[in-house]
Amino acid sequence: MAERRLSLLEEENLQSLIQRRDWSALYEQTKHLGAKAYGTMVSMTMGKPEAWWMVHQVKQEGLEEMDLKPVVVFVNTRSGGQQGMKVLNEMQAYLHIAQLVDLQREGPEAALRWWEKTTLRYRILVCGGDGTVGWVLGALEQLDLSYIPPLAILPLGTGNDLARTFGWGGGYTGSSVLPLLQQVGRAHVELLDRWTVASRSVEDKRPSFLPGGSQPPRERKTLTMSNYFGIGVDAAVALDFHQMRERRPEWFWSRLVNKLWYFRSGYINWMGKTCANIGSKIEVICDGEAVDIPPSLEGVIILNIPSFGGGSDLWGRAEDEETEQCESDSDSTAPSVSSVNWNSSGAPRRQSMQDGQLEVVGVHGALQLGASQVGLYKAQRLAQGSHIKVTTKVALPTEVDGEPSWFAKDGVIEISHRGQAFMLVNSKETSHAVATDVVDWALHHKIINLEQRHRMLKEIAQRAGARKPNSWTRLSPPD
Repeated sequence: MAERRLSLLEEENLQSLIQRRDWSALYEQTKHLGAKAYGTMVSMTMGKPEAWWMVHQVKQEGLEEMDLKPVVVFVNTRSGGQQGMKVLNEMQAYLHIAQLVDLQREGPEAALRWWEKTTLRYRILVCGGDGTVGWVLGALEQLDLSYIPPLAILPLGTGNDLARTFGWGGGYTGSSVLPLLQQVGRAHVELLDRWTVASRSVEDKRPSFLPGGSQPPRERKTLTMSNYFGIGVDAAVALDFHQMRERRPEWFWSRLVNKLWYFRSGYINWMGKTCANIGSKIEVICDGEAVDIPPSLEGVIILNIPSFGGGSDLWGRAEDEETEQCESDSDSTAPSVSSVNWNSSGAPRRQSMQDGQLEVVGVHGALQLGASQVGLYKAQRLAQGSHIKVTTKVALPTEVDGEPSWFAKDGVIEISHRGQAFMLVNSKETSHAVATDVVDWALHHKIINLEQRHRMLKEIAQRAGARKPNSWTRLSPPD
C-alpha cells in the first residue's frame, strides 16, 4: 500500500493550524497520514515524537458510549533485522496513527498517558523481543495507571521466551499482521509474576552488577525479572554472545544467524569449562534454607516461566514429575537435592508463572543446554521458593532475562516478588476469553469499578490455570 505524503500546500496548511493552535482541525487533517507525513507534522510542532501526544487533546464527548476495545501497538523497529520496520509499515494500513508507537523514536510513556485519558478498554500489542516487552511492562508499572491494559506479543527477538509461553509463537514469519490483530481482540487474560533482582556486596552493600560489554565497570540499579535469572555456564554463553554482538553488530542480521553465533559461544564455553563445580563458587538460599548443589553442575538457573533460551523447558512438564519421583525412589545412588517447598507427597510442585514461586534448576554444561533445545536434556531440579538469595565467592557471569553482566566477588543477589502483570494468551479456548469480555462489559456499563475489574481478572486467570493442568506448558516448539 503506497504511503501518502504531505504536499507543499498541505504542509503550509498544517503550519497555519499549528500557529493558531487549532488542534481539532489538525487532528482531522492528519489522522489518515502515513509515517513520513506524521514525521513531518511532528517536526513542525515541537521537533520531538512526544509532541503528537501533547498536541492532540482527548475529546471525552461520546467516548463513554462507544463499546470499543482498540489495540495500541508498540513497535521496536530495530528488532528482527528489518522485520520491525516492515511490521510498522504494514500496521499503518489498518490502524490510526494514535494506535502506533515507534519505540526507536520515543518511549511508551507519552502514549500510555494519552490513552489513559480516553477511558477506552484498550489492549496492547508489543512487537519486539523480551527486552522490549519488559520495557513496556516497566512503563505500565511506573506510571501507575488506573486502567491496566493487558499485553500481547508479536515476537521479533532471538529467544522470544515470553511470546512462546503465552502462545504467540517463537518468531514472526513475515505473514500478514491482520489475523494477529484479530487474535489480540479474542485473547484472554492471564497473570505474569514479576520479580525484583537486588544486588549488593557483602561488606558495604553497594550494587555489585558490572556491565557485560566492553564498557568500564560501573554500578547498576536494581533490576526487574520476568523470565529467568542465570549464574554460571548459561550466563557465560550469553555474555560471550553479547560482547561479540557489540564488537561486530553487522554479523547479527537475522534470527537464524544469531542462533548460530549463540551455538558458537556455547562451544567455546564448553571447551573452557570456566564454571565447573558451580556449587563451590556460590551459595543459594531458598526461603531461608540452603540448596544442595551437586559438584557436577556448571550453572544455576532460577525460572519464572517454562521457557528458557528460545523454548527449552528446563523444569519439565507435569508428566515428568511422576517419572522423576519414581526414579528417585528406586535409585539409592541418586544425587541429594534440596526439597525446599516440595508438595506434601515429597514431589516438586507444578510450575506456574502466577503463583508467586520460582523454580531453581542446575545445568551440567553448555552442550547440555544445547541438547535441551531439542528435548534431549532436562535440567536437575533443585528447589522452589518465593525468596531466593545467591552469594558469590568469585566473580561470575550472570544474566537477567537474557541481559548478561559480570557479578563481583563476595556479592549478594536477592530475588523477591514484585507484583503481577496482565498478559494476553493466544489460545483456541474461548471460555476464558468470554469471561474477560464480560468483565470489560461490566466496567463499561459501570456495574463494577476499576479495582473490582482488576481483582476479577486476576481471579479468572488463577482459575484458568488451576482448571487446565497443562496450561503452563503451552509453548511454541523451539525453532
